[in-house]
Amino acid sequence: MLGDMLRSERERQGLSIRDIEKGTSIRALYIESIETGDYSQLPGEVYTKGFIRNYANFLKMDADAMVKRYMEENHPEKVASESEQNAADPQTAQEPAGKAETSQPFSTGSDFRERVEKSHKNQNLLLLAALVLVVAVGAFYLLGSESKPAKTSAPAQTSAQQAKAPTAEQPEKKADAPKKAEGVEVVAKVTDACWTQVKADGKTVYEGTLQKGKTETWKAKEKLVIVAGNAGAVELKINGKDSGKMGAKGQVAEKIYTPEGESSAADQSKKDSKK
Repeated sequence: MLGDMLRSERERQGLSIRDIEKGTSIRALYIESIETGDYSQLPGEVYTKGFIRNYANFLKMDADAMVKRYMEENHPEKVASESEQNAADPQTAQEPAGKAETSQPFSTGSDFRERVEKSHKNQNLLLLAALVLVVAVGAFYLLGSESKPAKTSAPAQTSAQQAKAPTAEQPEKKADAPKKAEGVEVVAKVTDACWTQVKADGKTVYEGTLQKGKTETWKAKEKLVIVAGNAGAVELKINGKDSGKMGAKGQVAEKIYTPEGESSAADQSKKDSKK
């Protein structure tokens, strides 16, 4: 079992559970749960794999192999499904083994594309309606001016100019409207070793252990999801503004950043459930 392998290597190196806790910032309770195979004590699937990676890296073991063994022992059906997908998709099969596990995005972009396409259709309909209205108004004034005596043509022209005046002011009002932020940029500065996973617009762009003193920058158009195994060691800047640490030392935190601001995984789940 995975837990037996980690415990045997720890004991071989003469280390106690407290030594592992101090070196990885993983709580002793979680370390004991991993070694005994009692994963119900851990906070979640993503965090469990993060703890196993940190533990294996600290013991200088193959972290990818340890995570793969965890999946084979606890989710064999998922491993079999991914193997079938890799066999069916040659491009996926050529990717490194360490990325195969994390290549699946949290969600697809089909809903977003449907909303964009619907919005474009609505805009085209509105534009067509406005064009028809302008042609109708122009025809009305043109026919009206031809049917009236020459003396009344000047007032009709003035009336048409007054009717068009509000339309000329509309671009100025639009120029004053606030611009929506374009994308989100996160700069992370690491003050201690920390396992980190980053997904930009549903695609995994980084997964691994950031070392002390490391600075990384990630960007996304719609949504950036960051999971840190040691939240107190990660200081963030969101679109150039200091956001502070992701959480407390040793805490596993998952944060979501969009052009509108920051939200937690729980907030995002509530927002998605309302859609």
